[in-house]
Amino acid sequence: MARQSAGRYLWIKTPAAPESTYPVTPQSLGAMVEQLYSEYPELYDAIQSEWDYDRDVAFVTERLDARELAGTELLEVGCGTGEHTKRFVDAGFDVTAVEPNEGMLSLAREKTDATFHTDGLPGFDIGREFDVILAIRGVINHLVPGELGPAIETLETHLAPGGVLVFDNSPLPPEGNEAALDVGTYKHGQYARVVQMTPIDTGQLSWDSLVFTPDGEFFIDSYDMTPFEDVTIAATLSQHGLAVETVAGYGPDDSRTVFVAG
Repeated sequence: MARQSAGRYLWIKTPAAPESTYPVTPQSLGAMVEQLYSEYPELYDAIQSEWDYDRDVAFVTERLDARELAGTELLEVGCGTGEHTKRFVDAGFDVTAVEPNEGMLSLAREKTDATFHTDGLPGFDIGREFDVILAIRGVINHLVPGELGPAIETLETHLAPGGVLVFDNSPLPPEGNEAALDVGTYKHGQYARVVQMTPIDTGQLSWDSLVFTPDGEFFIDSYDMTPFEDVTIAATLSQHGLAVETVAGYGPDDSRTVFVAG
C-alpha cells in the first residue's frame, strides 16, 4: 500500500489484480469516514487502552485541591467513550458530559451514571455554569483555527465564578509524520491500523487511518486537526479574561501542554 499525500488519498492494491491499484479517498467512502468513532467505539477503547486515564484525573483533582475549589459540578467536553467520565463520577463529581459522536456516547452511557449531551465545540449551550470544565486529550485540536476564539468563549460562558478550566494542546507536528502501524488484540480478535498525519492547505493536518477489523473488514477514518501554538491558545484565554497557568503535561511521561485557567 502506498499513500500519495498531496491528493489525500490511498492507493489500495486489489487482491484480484495485485499489479493494479485504485484510489480510495475519504470523500469516495462517504459514511466510512470516522467510523472508528461512530461504529467501532469498543475498538477505539482497545487502541487507547494504554492511555493513563488515572494520571489525568489525578492531575485535575490535585489542581482543584491546590486551589481549594469546593464545588463538584463538572462539565467534560469531548468525553469520548467515557473513560475519564466514569473516573470523575467515582471521585464524587456531579458530571455533565458533552460528546458529538453518538457511537462513542452510547458506550459512555453504559460505563457510568452521568448526564450526557450530544453536542460539541465550538458552540453549545447547557444552560448553566460549572465549577470545573475539562476538555482532555486534544479536544481543542479538532477545531479549525478560526473556531478557537468561539470555543474558548463557549467554555468561559459555562464557567462559574471562581471555577477552573483545564484542557490540553496536543504536540502535533505541523510537517506531518511518517505512516505508522499499530497491531493489537481485544475481545473481538486482532486489529491492525495504519495511521499518518499530512499537512493540508488550511494549515491543519489530515489525520488518516486505514483500520482492519477482526472480521476481515476495513475502513478509513479521516479528519482534520489543528497544530495550535501554545502562545496562541494562552493569548486567546487572556483575551476572554481568564488567568492562565501552563503545565508541561499531565505527568512526566506526557508531552502535551496543559492549560489551567480561571
